[in-house]
Amino acid sequence: MGSLNRSMVRSMLILVSFCFALAALDIVSADFANKPALGINYGQLANNLPSPAIAVQLMKSINVGYVKIYDADPQVLTALANTSLPLVITVANQDIPNIASGSSNADQWVQKNVLPYYPATQIFMIMVGNEILSNTQIQSTWSQLVPAMENLQASLAKNNLDGSIKVTTSVAMDALASSYPPSNGSFNSDIAGSVMQPMLSFLNRTDSYFFVDAYPYFAWSSNPVNISLNYALFGVGTTAIQDGQLQYSNLLDAQLDAVMAAMAELGFPQVKLAVSETGWPTKGAADQPGANVANAVRYNSRLVSRFSASPPVGTPRRPGAFIPVFIFALFNEDQKPGAVTERNWGVFYPTGTPVYNIDLSGGNQGSTYTPIIRSGTNNNTFSAPVGAPASASATASPTPTAAPASASATASPTPTAAPASASATASPTPTAAPTPSTVQQWCVAKTGVSNMTTLQEALDYACGAGADCSAIQAGNACYQPDTVEAHASYAFNSYWQSTKSEGGTCSFNGVAALTTSDPSSQGCSFPLQ
Repeated sequence: MGSLNRSMVRSMLILVSFCFALAALDIVSADFANKPALGINYGQLANNLPSPAIAVQLMKSINVGYVKIYDADPQVLTALANTSLPLVITVANQDIPNIASGSSNADQWVQKNVLPYYPATQIFMIMVGNEILSNTQIQSTWSQLVPAMENLQASLAKNNLDGSIKVTTSVAMDALASSYPPSNGSFNSDIAGSVMQPMLSFLNRTDSYFFVDAYPYFAWSSNPVNISLNYALFGVGTTAIQDGQLQYSNLLDAQLDAVMAAMAELGFPQVKLAVSETGWPTKGAADQPGANVANAVRYNSRLVSRFSASPPVGTPRRPGAFIPVFIFALFNEDQKPGAVTERNWGVFYPTGTPVYNIDLSGGNQGSTYTPIIRSGTNNNTFSAPVGAPASASATASPTPTAAPASASATASPTPTAAPASASATASPTPTAAPTPSTVQQWCVAKTGVSNMTTLQEALDYACGAGADCSAIQAGNACYQPDTVEAHASYAFNSYWQSTKSEGGTCSFNGVAALTTSDPSSQGCSFPLQ
């Protein structure tokens, strides 16, 4: 009897150990489905980034929910071991044809990039390529995308990992031929039947996610006259866009629902959706207004509040749906080509210093979501309250003639080896309101300002923080003279006039001053309240 009891005990221990092993294999997919914290994109197109080990510590400091990388870098995979941070790894675009050509090639890729690290490193998703359907230079690879996905799925199944590691790819908004209104969403005809339909069939069959890169910033910046900045920034008080029985109060919802409509048109309305990239740049060139820290704080922190909510909020088309979101990006990356914005999407500088404070778990709300003041850079917050007034719009509300969800062909930043709802209460405590005066005053740029960079930053801040800058857009009443000084004066005054009763000041880090001389000119009237 004693021998039998010992045998039973050994059997039970073996069974328990086996169950723990199965749990370890499945823990990642369970975490992805239930973890409300947002993810982060960890790109490395820079020559000054900290080590992966330090990067992981920075991720933890902002309560990252999961991580996406743009390759399968062994150093990153090792640094993420035993961290409980679920990870998405990526097959390089150039490797897709090889993996599509034969199952043995897929096996080799899994043996090299997955098996040595899993499950200590919680890989739970393999992204096959990055926005390859936006790259016409590799159009021959488009037809090989789904075969590569199928081969990787089969390889995972051979290793009993197909239940805990999913296969997918990322698609930019320019894959859509139509996106406005959202219910008219449809994919481009050259990929709808040949690529998207078999891809959606694969994702549906394997219970994987369709990943989309969605950037309201690009849609707004390409059409600021017809798309309200407030609408792009999840602002309160936005005029809702009506689409049949559904209403849209922010641009990201409209973009995501356009993608869902496109999937439904191909017969797959139920495929799960995830946002592989979204965010807002913290710095831009003179011709990129709105790219500043204040707007990045508003967008990304409001994004966190919305998509970390429990229960999930979903979208108008899928209310209550859990939609995983990855913010772009962990770091500013100095080697990314293109416009200034391309190198300024990070939550951290390469030094590890925050560009602004944020908590991706959604647990740190309110006034702690503020930019960090850095005089003389585009990260300057200036002296005006960051969040006042949250409901102000820089442009008119979106109109039915606009196509706000169709973020142009530059629908996401340049892919890097890879870029959240500052709430209405997110502003710092305002300074004391000025003493009421019967003297008429306007806030304008100081004469003789020599630092045009600082003046441009102040202009960008004002337009992004609530000034109505539509009048200084090309072709409008106050566009001429087309100088930074003239545009800054109009923006400063618009901001100050609308916020002075709430404590708004006319300083903008010393480049603005009050005047009793009306700066209006023929055809261009400076508001006075």
